[in-house]
Amino acid sequence: MRLGEETAAERGALAALRCAHPELAASFGAAAGRARAVALGKLWVALSRERIDGLVPAVSNGRAGIVLANGTRLSAPPTITEAFAEHSAGLTVTLHSTVPQRIDHPVALLAAVHAARFAGEDSDRWRRLSDELADSVANHALALVGESWRRRRLTRDAAEGRTALRWAARRAVADRAFSPLALFEQAVVDGHPLHPCARVRGGMTAEEVFRYAPEWADEIAVPVVAIARSSFTQPAFARRGMTAELRCWHPEAADNATVYLRGIRRDPADYELLPVPPWQLRRALRHWDVGEQVLTIPQARISARPLLSLRTLAPAVDRRAAHIKTAVAVRLTTATRLVSPATMHNGPIMSALLAEINRRERNFGRRLISLAELAGGSYRPAPGEPADTAAGLAAIIRESPERHACDGELTLPVAALGARSPLTGQPIFAEVLGELASTQQVRDRDVAAHFLARYCECALPALFTLLSRWGIALEPHGQNALLVLHDGLPVRLLYRDFGSIRVSPARLTRAGLQPPTLLGAVPTDDEDELRAALFFPLIETNLGQVVNALARASGTEPARLWRLVARFCRSAYATLTTDPAIAVQAGRDEAALFGATVAAKSMLRVQLSANPHAPQWVRVPNPLAAAR
Repeated sequence: MRLGEETAAERGALAALRCAHPELAASFGAAAGRARAVALGKLWVALSRERIDGLVPAVSNGRAGIVLANGTRLSAPPTITEAFAEHSAGLTVTLHSTVPQRIDHPVALLAAVHAARFAGEDSDRWRRLSDELADSVANHALALVGESWRRRRLTRDAAEGRTALRWAARRAVADRAFSPLALFEQAVVDGHPLHPCARVRGGMTAEEVFRYAPEWADEIAVPVVAIARSSFTQPAFARRGMTAELRCWHPEAADNATVYLRGIRRDPADYELLPVPPWQLRRALRHWDVGEQVLTIPQARISARPLLSLRTLAPAVDRRAAHIKTAVAVRLTTATRLVSPATMHNGPIMSALLAEINRRERNFGRRLISLAELAGGSYRPAPGEPADTAAGLAAIIRESPERHACDGELTLPVAALGARSPLTGQPIFAEVLGELASTQQVRDRDVAAHFLARYCECALPALFTLLSRWGIALEPHGQNALLVLHDGLPVRLLYRDFGSIRVSPARLTRAGLQPPTLLGAVPTDDEDELRAALFFPLIETNLGQVVNALARASGTEPARLWRLVARFCRSAYATLTTDPAIAVQAGRDEAALFGATVAAKSMLRVQLSANPHAPQWVRVPNPLAAAR
């Protein structure tokens, strides 16, 4: 690719933008330049960390470098090695071949890496990765255009000079339906902080992104379908069924379904209701012959806001109404986001287990709250039908995070701390620290440490206790972990989603609890797997993003902030290791926490492997080791 050359994905995205929003098309070029730079930086970091095909990171003449498989050298500005750096348009990598070549697009960088490889049988996988990179950059460019468009619309509604935090807090007091959480979730437009394909939307067209994705759609209308009870399954351990939950939170939609079923001479008692995203209903169901077992209800709709994950929806009528986690046959980063039978089965069980542990731990001083999964349901395929219809026609009802925010408190995903304000465009962390400094009388030079100390108090003791005493490894990355703020100060951490957690039956038994029957990969007594499940998302994508975004917003050295995190880690384990019942296993956990390296999920190897659904791990430097 030539410098500045567009990919076919970018040309397609621009054509779709011109058609849907012609007034915004002029801003696409600048957005695409920025999106390329961001993905170029993430790809460089992933290549260096994962050592694909034996790549060797190097430093030469003050520039970062990579030596490719055939000895060819790449060089770039030193900041490209920083995992959470903010790269501006114009970032380039130099390929030092016979004629040096400048590269400004991740697709071109990947092509250079591939060209330097020895011949292999996996070229199709490299081409697929290249296509996903191109798709991600194009979608990220659209997301940046959508972000600016939303900011202009919000600015018209807000009083001049207000930050998004203050505006959202005041509006929430006046309007029960307004959701500060949804506002800040939809502000996270850069995607996964480490994945080079952070904004891939595999299976969705640009037009569908405009209609349904959180970076563009404020609200969507979610259809409700009726599924014959003989073709419906739901968790046996749920407090109540899916239909009962929908009737509780969305009585109008449930009543409309009843009226419709009676109108076509069907007994409503013979059916269960299930919310299905419009994209999934209209497009994916074409591929499944479910016949009369699944009925679309014309007047049954739920107005909801798409959140950060795209497939989790927050009802628009009341911010405290239960959220809906749905299945969408869309590839996001490395996986297609369906709802497996194991995930649906495990949710209510884990909710009850964590509620019992919270009771025994005196609710962790209300510093950590796990959001309960209240109900679930899915289509049950008949013999001969594709098994994936069960995961593709499924949903989970989960309690709203904003039920745990009092008046004057705001809830936002931890990922939003590294995002830009939906109102001012400044870093959200800058607004948080400004609020904290003005309300808590904290000196500017101390405000970052003050925030981080309280954040660690909320998160670390409870997460480490769950791991080392109870054998439960949550997955607190920036999407699953949500922070409740009061005047800019963290007051509690909320946790959602049990899909990728790990639970040790042996540790639970030693702690005096009967291990429940959990399905899939969740139960494990492999201590390395257990620790990796917690430490990777906590250190890399949670604390890593928080520390780096906090350092940028405050001008504080990251090393100083990591030393503070390490101090709180040691303090938490000083308490756990004094308990003789768990001292040995807690000591092993602490040693691994401060090890020289930490296990990190692969971002590239897994997509280039013959089995892309099986996680792959690499060892990367542990910032806590240097902070000791």
